[in-house]
Amino acid sequence: MNDLLMKHQSLLAWSLLILLVLCLLVFGVLPAWSYSNQLSDRIETGYRQLAKMRQIANTTPEFMAEYERVKSQGLDKLFYPEGMTSAQVAKELQQQVSGVITRGNGRILSSEVVEDNKSEEEASTGYQKVTVRATFQGSMPLVRQVLHQAYQARPLIFVDSLELYPLDKDKTADSSQSQLAKADVLITTYWRGGSK
Repeated sequence: MNDLLMKHQSLLAWSLLILLVLCLLVFGVLPAWSYSNQLSDRIETGYRQLAKMRQIANTTPEFMAEYERVKSQGLDKLFYPEGMTSAQVAKELQQQVSGVITRGNGRILSSEVVEDNKSEEEASTGYQKVTVRATFQGSMPLVRQVLHQAYQARPLIFVDSLELYPLDKDKTADSSQSQLAKADVLITTYWRGGSK
């Protein structure tokens, strides 16, 4: 009976030892190993970021020289600045188009910002497209004036599309100025900050 009790105690001791080793493995070694892998990944990511920052620091003088060249030629005025939001750019563009139309005695029927899906090219360049659709009525010289003002504007704006619908002629005016039209125009500009 003593031998049987000794065997049970020995078996119980070994079982407790194995259980203790398994608990140590599950609650000690595996979490430490996982945490070590996380730290290694963070260190590797940090080294990659450091390499990018060093590359940026090395190219800063070239970048600043190019920026000064662009600024001296006035090319920095071609796009809306980074400090503005897309909504601010769209509002300013709408006001600019509305101003041209009202100065030319036209009548604005509608003006709206057109949502545009960001393309891969826009994401890589940091410039975002902002488009406004304006529908207005006016004379043909007004339509020409809108197009002319669009292509002279700074920051740059572009006419993406223009649809004209002739309206009835004004019988009292001379024939060259009397043709009225309804125009639907899509006008686009770009602003820095699209990558954010």
